[in-house]
Amino acid sequence: MQIDKGRILHETLRFLTKLERGEAIVLKPHKKDRAVYLVPAGTSIRIIERGFAVNDYVVNASKLKKVLKALVRREFPRSNKVWLHRIRCEDIKVLPKGEKQ
Repeated sequence: MQIDKGRILHETLRFLTKLERGEAIVLKPHKKDRAVYLVPAGTSIRIIERGFAVNDYVVNASKLKKVLKALVRREFPRSNKVWLHRIRCEDIKVLPKGEKQ
């Protein structure tokens, strides 16, 4: 589903609470050339960033909102809408920056 950039924090946090075991969230801009994957792992969240920056790190759930706000600013600077999808964890295909799917 497409979400306005101003509501992305609220909607992403809401989706994270509704995820079942083995599911993750992916955020992509309209062109779908960058992606941010959010994979819950107990009380922490694994973030896989493939876009302007290529990072893979784990944050505590209490700091997720602050980190997510910075990610949205960095990865989707000119996007008005962002795609938010629920996916299965085994469907995550993370390619290094520059490689096409």
